[in-house]
Amino acid sequence: MGAPSTPSYHEPTCDARTRDACLARKSARIVDALRGATANRRGVAFEVELGLSRVESFRSRARFQIVRRRKDDDRGDDEDASSLSYAMWDGGGPNVMVEDFPMATEEIRRAMPRTLCAVRKRRSVRDGLEAAHFLASVWEGSLLITLVYSKPIDAEEWLKEAREVCQEIGERVELVGRSKGAVARTGRDHVVETYEVGDDKRLLSYKHTEGAFSNPNRDVTIATMEFLCSCARGFGAADASLLEMYCGNGNHTCALASVFKRILAVEINPKLVDAARESCAMNGVTNAEIVLADSQNVSKRLTRGQFTDATGASVSPKDFAAVLVDPPRAGLDDDTLKLVAEFDHVLYVSCGPENFFRNFEAGMAKTHAIERFIILDHFPYTQHVEIAAYMKRVV
Repeated sequence: MGAPSTPSYHEPTCDARTRDACLARKSARIVDALRGATANRRGVAFEVELGLSRVESFRSRARFQIVRRRKDDDRGDDEDASSLSYAMWDGGGPNVMVEDFPMATEEIRRAMPRTLCAVRKRRSVRDGLEAAHFLASVWEGSLLITLVYSKPIDAEEWLKEAREVCQEIGERVELVGRSKGAVARTGRDHVVETYEVGDDKRLLSYKHTEGAFSNPNRDVTIATMEFLCSCARGFGAADASLLEMYCGNGNHTCALASVFKRILAVEINPKLVDAARESCAMNGVTNAEIVLADSQNVSKRLTRGQFTDATGASVSPKDFAAVLVDPPRAGLDDDTLKLVAEFDHVLYVSCGPENFFRNFEAGMAKTHAIERFIILDHFPYTQHVEIAAYMKRVV
């Protein structure tokens, strides 16, 4: 990837050596923090594991601003006189022009120039366009493109031209148009991604909905699921129940459903709860209950013995052998951290490693030991990295 298409928070080249060098730097930072957290603590010696990303074409989500560069003509402010281009934010504004984005999947890369070409020729899908969001399914080869507008769209006129844009881009493409107070769709508002998990290449399918969170890196997503399943099998979860906080679209839920006897999964986003339930249905998962609630409230109720499941039965932390948390970057709130520390087996996925170590020191360092630890390179060429850990009670 050439420098003109690279924001300052990305490395200036996209190749194996750059990826490896960047990963080595951020891994060293994580390993130093891990040594500090585990120094003079009881537990088994372990090797830091690694979930490695592809060198190129690994991002199944990509978002770009749309900027207009005036042509040298005399047609005033008519947007037909504008040349639309993709741009990425850097230094406070969309000022890095992007013609290609090698980190994106092939589906997205092929569609990028075709989308602009098709949009430029059609006023109803062009006027007021300020952003384009791409969401791809590698397994399906499908693509959902959300076009975001700074002024209201006429849904009827927009749909007429949007369908023409879909035909011009290619098969298995749908468009969503969003402006304040209006949403229009040419078809479905999601893609379905399928992963091959484990040595037996078990197939797991998930609904990735427009506007809702989904994991952007296919290979690292699979590595995360395989790590969690391996840890759970290691502590003998076959006849046990799992409490899962921040379950999202059920990514981990469906993967772990074959490992645990029962899963109670909690998610605060209604869109993701619907997606998680659909993912369970698609994968034939019948032993997982998805609860729409926020983790802090559920943690308080569980701690006080005031939580009931879908059948009305009272549920307490003692009903679960393990807990899995995958919180936002800020980490766990105090109530959830207090609850998590009660479990013998803790699985923790973190997009904010620094806050994971803060949570560990504050809630589990005196009672639990880190048994397994993996660095997950979801975002190569940047300083951002994710981790997952398995902690076991030792006192």
